[in-house]
Amino acid sequence: CTTLLVQESERLSKMIERLLDWGRMEAGRKIYELKTEHVKDILEDARRAYVPHQEVGGENVDFAMEVDENLPDVIVDRHAIVDSIVNLLSNAQKYGGTPPKIRLRASTQDGEVIIAVTDNGAGIPEPEQRRIFEKFYRIDDRLSRTKEGSGLGLAIVKHVARAHRAHVTLDSEEGKGSTFALVLPTASE
Repeated sequence: CTTLLVQESERLSKMIERLLDWGRMEAGRKIYELKTEHVKDILEDARRAYVPHQEVGGENVDFAMEVDENLPDVIVDRHAIVDSIVNLLSNAQKYGGTPPKIRLRASTQDGEVIIAVTDNGAGIPEPEQRRIFEKFYRIDDRLSRTKEGSGLGLAIVKHVARAHRAHVTLDSEEGKGSTFALVLPTASE
């Protein structure tokens, strides 16, 4: 019973912090500490931060990370980008198949660094794809309503991306899973 109370307290604390963080973002008061960072180091931080999420629910998550060699550096707020990646990984686990199969991949294309998270879930219906990044928006189906969440995660990811002169892409097809990608300018831009 005590363990359950501690877990619920931590969950509520994280939700409150997420709401406060979103409020700072919307008010333009969120300060990002931009520094030149190695992409591989960012992904390692995200992997380590994701491990506790991976263990929730006792699911056997098939997780793999692939990082291209010699990726250019990026100028980012490391904490904000790591949090965004962890959010995408948590969503991939939450809405992935059974068991969840998640791939975290970093590559470069056309002078940008692409950090992609792919899942094996049901995919996102085309009409929903335009709205999924709106605050408090959740796909209206029974599956998503049974999953915990504030409806702020993807809105925060989108806001963090914009603050970094970056953007988020979504490639999803019903029945074939989804790939969310943070597309970041390189430090040389």
